[in-house]
Amino acid sequence: MQVVTYNIRFGLGLDQRIDLVRIANSVRGADIVCLQEVERFWRRSALTDQPEQLGNLLEGYYWTYCPAFDVDASTRLSDQNVVNRRRQFGTMLLSKWPILSARSLVLPQLPTFNLPGMTTGVLEGVIDTSCGTLRVYCVHLSAASSQERLLQIDTLLSMHSMIEHCGSVLTMDDTPCDPVEAANNLSMDWGNGETQLPVPSHTLFMGDFNFTEDSREYSRFLGDEDPVYGRGIHRGSFVDSWSVAKKTLGDPLSWWPDPEGRPPAKPLRLDYCFVNTELAGKVSKAWVDTAATGSDHKPYWVVFAE
Repeated sequence: MQVVTYNIRFGLGLDQRIDLVRIANSVRGADIVCLQEVERFWRRSALTDQPEQLGNLLEGYYWTYCPAFDVDASTRLSDQNVVNRRRQFGTMLLSKWPILSARSLVLPQLPTFNLPGMTTGVLEGVIDTSCGTLRVYCVHLSAASSQERLLQIDTLLSMHSMIEHCGSVLTMDDTPCDPVEAANNLSMDWGNGETQLPVPSHTLFMGDFNFTEDSREYSRFLGDEDPVYGRGIHRGSFVDSWSVAKKTLGDPLSWWPDPEGRPPAKPLRLDYCFVNTELAGKVSKAWVDTAATGSDHKPYWVVFAE
């Protein structure tokens, strides 16, 4: 199973052209694709619907979209009818297997001063893969500050823990209840004729985390490194796929300054795939596609043994 995460910067490449075709070509072939900074109806991208375009370009994939940022972009016509549009910005999840359920999680935002601030979020998808049923989070943390990212990480891990306990987006079981209410629920067909959705324990967090390996945020997400045992020694914790991969190619730097000289004026590692400890042994290969030019980020690929 191959997965890839790619912050596409709304398709704006290093040549300053917006081109979603090369974005699609860069991730084609992956079984699961996590994209960040996908937008709808912005002037800079010619008021296009990028999730729809990418979905059409990547034929054979199921997809869902989480617009964490959502404001009005509607127009009123001369006859007073409204063309309803939302200017949106968020994460997109694509899969060769059906995305059984999806859940949008909007992350907390702190007010900024003399710096643009934007709501970011996480898209959770449950996918029945060749490696078993997985919970996949497509993540975009804030670029504003470490303080904001630490708050978002705490919120995200708390949400994940809550989701593990509360189950899928719709919970149904055989617990007896009032027979009249049970008949009423059955007549409403809340399950849409389907059985109980799976509640997987295996989890991937993939995306643009906007932090480096030596940051407080990295330690907050994975836990402090023990001098003897390292990380990932507790059930329910997470490890960095790069650090546990049986084979890595090149280095993991995934963001390049664009334009040149943009602080900190050097490549950084900002994109990750974190896996729960029980999946760590399945990570066989990882690499960054440094040849990709469709964004200021590069796609990060991970292969899992089945």
